[in-house]
Amino acid sequence: MKKPIILFFLFYFWVYSLTSCSVLRAEEKKVEPQIDLNCEAFVNEKICNMTNEEMEIFFLELLRQMLNETLEQKKAGVEV
Repeated sequence: MKKPIILFFLFYFWVYSLTSCSVLRAEEKKVEPQIDLNCEAFVNEKICNMTNEEMEIFFLELLRQMLNETLEQKKAGVEV
């Protein structure tokens, strides 16, 4: 008669130990506050205030400048 009671409590203790484990227990997700990110936080303010056409011209000129510098270095024999 003692054996079923002991087995019941052993099983109960085993289930309790599994459910009380902090790794297995679901934790509430932490809610992080939304940070309002604007263009000025990452790039130059004058770029943020440009129209789409002005931005396109700005970046094409920047690309042309980088390509010209690379071309000049290759002509001079510098490994790029």
